[in-house]
Amino acid sequence: MEEKRGTGPVIIYGSYGYTGKLISELAAKSKLNVVLSGRNEEKLKNQAEELKLPFQKADLNHTDEMYDLLKDASLVLHCAGPFRSTWKQMLDACIRNNCHYLDITGEIEVFEGIKARDSEIREAGIMAMPGTGFDVVPTDCLALHLKNQLPDAVKLELAFIGLGGGISHGTAQSIAGKLGEGGAIRSDGKIKRVPAAYKTKEIDFGRGEKTAASIPWGDVSTAHFTTQIPNIIVYTAMGKKQIRLLKLTNWLGPLLRTKFVRNRAKNWVGKNITGPDKDTREKGTSIIWGRVENNKGKSREARLETSEGYKLTAEISWIIAKKVIEGQLKTGYQTPAAVYGEKLILEAEGSQFVT
Repeated sequence: MEEKRGTGPVIIYGSYGYTGKLISELAAKSKLNVVLSGRNEEKLKNQAEELKLPFQKADLNHTDEMYDLLKDASLVLHCAGPFRSTWKQMLDACIRNNCHYLDITGEIEVFEGIKARDSEIREAGIMAMPGTGFDVVPTDCLALHLKNQLPDAVKLELAFIGLGGGISHGTAQSIAGKLGEGGAIRSDGKIKRVPAAYKTKEIDFGRGEKTAASIPWGDVSTAHFTTQIPNIIVYTAMGKKQIRLLKLTNWLGPLLRTKFVRNRAKNWVGKNITGPDKDTREKGTSIIWGRVENNKGKSREARLETSEGYKLTAEISWIIAKKVIEGQLKTGYQTPAAVYGEKLILEAEGSQFVT
């Protein structure tokens, strides 16, 4: 691992969003130099007063404001999604200012877009690591855990189930912005677009079998980088009604992709979804299942238990941010387990591998 660049502040951008708030609350308890940032000055000011942290307003689309924000910064933890609309501006600013980049995305196109700019990132002497939250740290660590057990694996299946949780406003907005786009898997080393709920599978998460459907989770991109396994599919547990509705979107794709429908969906999200409350986050749990197989039919299977997804995202993102500031990093595009190993997830409270 290489030493960090500089000793400037950690910028939490989008600090007043649902997940940004959780991360900022952890940051406020640390001794690190942290600056809150985003576009809304009033929200920033209120948050800064509450947490007793400095803030600086900056708009991603204003190059001068981003330069002023990042000119002395060591690291940005980018929490302002939907990331398909914000990652390019932030990465551009980080490259210009030689500032390390982390984000909490789970979007395949963001991982692939950042990976494609690896040479620029290396030339700037920085690390860019998207997906430092529930997307994709636990699944990335489980993928490497299984790969280490079966080094010649050519097939990887991952799945997860959330027990007692919910989704945030930002996550729901990201889903609304991708209505009708179908799913994705990795086949023979390449990402392949497939219909929504392309495959279903009965999976034992350790508490009885549950039906799961394939989804375009970030590991379709990241797990390949981490493990080099050429065939990857990711599932999440769903009820049969949810699966039927998801498959229906394959027929309604052109309609769901229209600006009118997506805007209506985003407006509904804005009025109806805020995210799980503190009690739900504290009581919720997540279980991740994985299986690898080689060309001879030999296989390995494992499970990983973690805390509720948003609680985990805040905790593990801040753990990674502190590692970067301490100089534990590799330049270029990176994935969590590729840099920090399969045991990274065990640093988060309530996480354990289960046989």
